[in-house]
Amino acid sequence: MPIREPPQTRGCRGHQQTRPPGPGPPTGAHAARPRKIVFEDELPSRPLLGAKKPVVSIPGGHMLTPHPVPDYELKYPAVSSERERSRYAAVFQDQYAEFLELQQEVGSAQAKLQQLEALLTSLPPPRSQKEAQVATRVWREFEKKRMDPSFLDKQARCRYLKSKLRHLKAQIQKFDDQEDSEGSVYF
Repeated sequence: MPIREPPQTRGCRGHQQTRPPGPGPPTGAHAARPRKIVFEDELPSRPLLGAKKPVVSIPGGHMLTPHPVPDYELKYPAVSSERERSRYAAVFQDQYAEFLELQQEVGSAQAKLQQLEALLTSLPPPRSQKEAQVATRVWREFEKKRMDPSFLDKQARCRYLKSKLRHLKAQIQKFDDQEDSEGSVYF
């Protein structure tokens, strides 16, 4: 679930920079800025002091497989103009609504499946052949629901949208940071 944090950027002369991530109202020092959208797993992790990243080697006999580049990385390269920024922000706003709806739907389905699995694992062992058959049938139905193609497609779409939104947000933020640094006056 995404969390929101207040904007932290400053424009020239130390005034609060107020450019919304979407195509919204006019930009400038006096326009209202909505809070920044940050996904939980985007929050910076705090590495241990003095800790170094481990060196990873590829075991013998294994080959690296190339990973395909997602379509949104090709379709949405670095932002180069305010017009392009507005277009990216419009796509972000449009697909963010879809992402939130889909995330809620997938999350509630996953929670129900987890509850059902916990209930099924807590059942006492069957005392008769008939109870064993019923338990087997219930487990089969549970696995069928969990592996339902429609549910798996929704999960995949949710992951895709989250990655795409993160990419769009990063491209917009890079452009905003570049604009802030170019418009700043240092003494």
